[in-house]
Amino acid sequence: MCRWILALVVLLGGSPAPARQVETIRIGAKNFTEQEILGELVAQLIERGSEWRVVRRFGLGGTDLCQAALLAGEIDLYVEYTGTGLLNILKRDVIANPDLAYRTVARNYRLRFDLEWLPPIGFNNTYAIAVRAEDAAQRGWRRLSDLAADAAGLHGGFTSEFMERPDGLPGLRVAYGLAIGRTTDLDPGLMYEALNRGQVDLICAFATDGRLAEYNLAVLEDDRGFFPPYDAAPVVRSAVLARLPRLREVLATLAGTIDDESMRRMNHAVDVLKRSPAEVAREWIEDRLGERPAREEAQERDAGDARGVFALAIERRGEVARKVGEHLVLTALGASMAVLIGVPLGILIHRRDAARGAVLAFTEIVQTIPSLAMLAFLFALYGLLGTAPAVTALVLYALLPVVLNTFTGLREVPRQVIEAADGLGFSSRQRLWMVELPLAAPVIIAGIRAATVLTVGIATLSTYIGAGGLGDFIARGLARNDSRLTLLGAVPAACMAVLLSLLIRFIERRVRRG
Repeated sequence: MCRWILALVVLLGGSPAPARQVETIRIGAKNFTEQEILGELVAQLIERGSEWRVVRRFGLGGTDLCQAALLAGEIDLYVEYTGTGLLNILKRDVIANPDLAYRTVARNYRLRFDLEWLPPIGFNNTYAIAVRAEDAAQRGWRRLSDLAADAAGLHGGFTSEFMERPDGLPGLRVAYGLAIGRTTDLDPGLMYEALNRGQVDLICAFATDGRLAEYNLAVLEDDRGFFPPYDAAPVVRSAVLARLPRLREVLATLAGTIDDESMRRMNHAVDVLKRSPAEVAREWIEDRLGERPAREEAQERDAGDARGVFALAIERRGEVARKVGEHLVLTALGASMAVLIGVPLGILIHRRDAARGAVLAFTEIVQTIPSLAMLAFLFALYGLLGTAPAVTALVLYALLPVVLNTFTGLREVPRQVIEAADGLGFSSRQRLWMVELPLAAPVIIAGIRAATVLTVGIATLSTYIGAGGLGDFIARGLARNDSRLTLLGAVPAACMAVLLSLLIRFIERRVRRG
């Protein structure tokens, strides 16, 4: 029958045309609200203006990771800020003139990295030092230089990047002589709440953040012109623009379209009104194109605030199911590979005392390495985002309980049983498979259970290198101080850990009874 259909097609119109391959564009974004909104704007404009497939890799852990992913070809573009490119990536001095700063980064990125800066989007999200308005009024703080006399008694809450960037705290100390008494690293989504509650005295705010007005915060004047301009613009791999020249035209529709106030409103809609970045980006595009019907803003605000975590989970059930699937795959790969490697290692150190110290020392040292540091190192090693570095990290962290329990289980096999097996003429291999491993199985399975539960938890951090999973919701929730989103990731992850633990414990009990 198929041959008759094929013949008919050939007679009517020649041989069937081969399926056209759809181009894929991978868009990155850092792990804070504005970046995800901008990532969605870029993604949705591309989806509307072309037939290309868009892959979103949002929530990446900072500037250096995004730049490395761009250079490695793991993402094709993301929105960056001129001041960040100038100081963080190019290691140049501050350039106060916005046009000159843009031309400098554009020229140097093209020459050094073969990356192209497209025209700026229109707003300048410069750093700003913010304090509570009542503190500013009481202490007479209007400018950054006013802080110098009180700095020793102040507690600053800053992002991890700001703590190390030359255009952050180190440079601020030099420019203004600010010897701040105490500093704390804070997630961008938690800084404003910490300042509002009096837990810190000043923060590194962002000029386009809607929470400045929401929390009645005062922005101190940068009277010495320390902070450079931070004009946002898409940075794209030149090879992608050469392959897809129409991409430049699609992204050109963003140029000069979003001013500071517009960006502040969009950030406010996500951070304060608890709306999704995708929805906010879609509405901006529809408004821009004249497609969106008029709505009552108050109704939108009420709807955004009223939804609880259960309603949010129902509304986004497709995405939740997909993230659960991604998380389960990461966990399964990490735990199973740890078993395949860890059990033989446990057998090895049981049989050979000389190897025991080195193997145990390695697995124990791995446990002391912070998870995010391990992920960043493995990303640099692989040059890849996603599953490969994430699974490698999970395997390394899961090895210790598997290796240790395998070794312990084998050591606990009674000596008389070993001697009886030898007396029956069992070879070393036969004794291992028919006697030692079956008797040690309950202890080994207990180690696998511990490794699996550990893997579920650590897998939530894989979001920062674009591996997906339930950590995406947790990171978004932290970035926006939105407990609903955090719970949307944390609750399924906790349930997954409990269910997997119960399943493996059930297997363990069956083995013990057998």
